[in-house]
Amino acid sequence: MAEDKEVQIQSEINNLLLRESHDKERFVKKLESLVEKFGENFYPSLLFTTVHMEFSKRAARNHWQEIFRHWDWLSQQVQREIDIRVAILDYFIDINRRMKNPKIIEIKIFQRTQQETIIDELTQLYNYRYFIKALNHEIIRANRYHAPLTLAIFDVDDFKHYNDTNGHLTGSKALVKLAKIIKKNLRDVDIVARYGGEEFTLLLPETNKAGGLAIAERIRQQVEQSTFINGEKQPLKKFTISGGVTTLNIDAKTGPDLIEKADQALYRAKKLGKNQIFLYLKERRSFERLNSSIKNLLVVASERGDNYIPQNISEGGILFHSEQAIPLGKNLRLSLNFRDRKTKIPLKAKIRRVEQLHKNNKYEIGASIIQIQEPEKRAIKKFLSTLTQK
Repeated sequence: MAEDKEVQIQSEINNLLLRESHDKERFVKKLESLVEKFGENFYPSLLFTTVHMEFSKRAARNHWQEIFRHWDWLSQQVQREIDIRVAILDYFIDINRRMKNPKIIEIKIFQRTQQETIIDELTQLYNYRYFIKALNHEIIRANRYHAPLTLAIFDVDDFKHYNDTNGHLTGSKALVKLAKIIKKNLRDVDIVARYGGEEFTLLLPETNKAGGLAIAERIRQQVEQSTFINGEKQPLKKFTISGGVTTLNIDAKTGPDLIEKADQALYRAKKLGKNQIFLYLKERRSFERLNSSIKNLLVVASERGDNYIPQNISEGGILFHSEQAIPLGKNLRLSLNFRDRKTKIPLKAKIRRVEQLHKNNKYEIGASIIQIQEPEKRAIKKFLSTLTQK
């Protein structure tokens, strides 16, 4: 996965200072192109790198105009081209007088120090500190532009068993390999971090719940299909992960709540067998509870013609009984036929829970709705409202 915008900016700053710092004409031209590319946030970022002081965009832009004048003046005084960093230091020490105890640091050392504050040493993914900062930033951006934002959390199944069986060094190698698999499946705008231990988080901008589920499921499948040292000795006979997925403004409105809901979905995935991805859904008790008459009001059928006995329904999921077990994670194309509606409602659902009912040898199946047209979604909502009025 490519670096995100903040890291790209830092990389461009480092290149600018290393390659163009003695030639004002080239420096100014390159700076203008970078401002055009990244916006005026580039000005304060460049000053922070050189003098470690924070300024607003407007103040930073004004300082650069003065620095360029000072750069010209200094070059005339010494009769040769001088480095821009000399002009910057002299400007803030003698002209603007904001620096009282300047500290000089080699740019590569500074770059390495910055990376160490945001990068996890083992996996080379972002760390928890950077993830929280990025989460808050992406929530603000998503709300400003009314864009979707989805969060996923992964956890290695039975990782303590893996470490106890193979040793911590092999466990660390497995985490590094897992990190590479995750990164390979993400876009440039996505952010992946090591949340802690064997947990990893994904921030997926411009991604709705169905899209987030698809990405998380693809990663889970690739991990399951990959070869890890002694993976066959795991309780599931392979090295696997489970995950929870949640979406901003649908499941939660704040960063902490998003994390909590994703954790709840992850917990359900673990509890119900591991090696699966769960969307956050409200617990069964918070579904619109339907009375026994639902069996006469609604028919649930698969595209193959199998009919299921409905138990309850919400805007986000369906609970039904089946004569046969359905594999967890399987996608089904279902149709809902309401007694008072002439046309059927087609939708796509993903199996989230399978529980055998020993009293009648049936299976209770919980499925989340992952694809449905807006008119059909409104029809389900209308159906629910009529039930609650009875």
